Amino acid sequence: MLEKKEVLLPKSDQVGNLLGLSWGAGVDEVVDSFLLSPLRDFLKRPGKKIRGQMVEIGFELANGKEGHQRTESENHQLLQASNLLEALHAASLIIDDIQDDSEVRRGEPTVHKKHGMPLALNAGNWLYFWPLQNVESWDVSTEKKLSVFRICHRGLLRAHFGQALDVGLDIFKVPQNRIRANCLASLELKSGALMAMGLALGAVLGGASGEFESLCDRFGHAFGIALQMFDDSGNASMPGAKQFEDLKLKRPSWLVAVAASEFSESEFKEFEKVVLSLPDSQPLKLFLERTQLVSRARDEAKKYLKEALLLLERAKGGERPQAMKRIEEMAELLVRSYV
Repeated sequence: MLEKKEVLLPKSDQVGNLLGLSWGAGVDEVVDSFLLSPLRDFLKRPGKKIRGQMVEIGFELANGKEGHQRTESENHQLLQASNLLEALHAASLIIDDIQDDSEVRRGEPTVHKKHGMPLALNAGNWLYFWPLQNVESWDVSTEKKLSVFRICHRGLLRAHFGQALDVGLDIFKVPQNRIRANCLASLELKSGALMAMGLALGAVLGGASGEFESLCDRFGHAFGIALQMFDDSGNASMPGAKQFEDLKLKRPSWLVAVAASEFSESEFKEFEKVVLSLPDSQPLKLFLERTQLVSRARDEAKKYLKEALLLLERAKGGERPQAMKRIEEMAELLVRSYV
């Protein structure tokens, strides 16, 4: 497994040269204070790094040589790609927290609460561009660089379509028979897009064919959806500042999807009523306990995850290479994390 390092940011005195600009003394320190320092503060916070690990797994699946000893060059390429993905994910979290007006991220105040919304918005947007700028310096073929740009552009485009659904849709204004489809679309375009991006990046660096890259893209989406299903279920059962956040905002979520598809019209109306009673959470907690909705949502998520793993196993002709075992271990950890 790769040694994980903090996503690298430029030093303040490098920014002018990187941009092909020159400025007077003291400007570097200002750039550092208002852009790089808030990002360093956020990036040092511990995260799960699941998406970055998917880069390495994608490479191993595409390489196809069991026990292949990666070269120093290959390890460096994978670390660069992993850092790229983690940076893009961090950018999306900063922007998402602004849109949700979230208070806490990774155990500390969100960037916009700690540094102010204007600085956070600019820093999050800048972080979408910086890691892509670095791709030009990667020691890979021009063809692979173009593939990296294509995969990232496609993933970011998908994620922003998903975010439009997430922030624009009052899920309780959608007809009950259409709620599940809208929730799944949001999950696929957001969490699924980033996971698919990681697997596809690793696969391309591993020399995958276009067909196998497409498979990694499909599996990555399915795995990312399962990840978000468990996260949404855990959001309802784990006390803390973010508990019930998606429900409070009436956003598409897996819990709402399961309620809409399994409850009768009257039961769903009752669910909507207790959700709308938030921030008074007691009626909702009693409802969830009585209906066992969280457990039902987790059970469906487990089935979805199992189907995703079978998709990959079938594509590998029933083989179970080490990379697949790593994915299964990650899946088991994922399930345990949200119990």
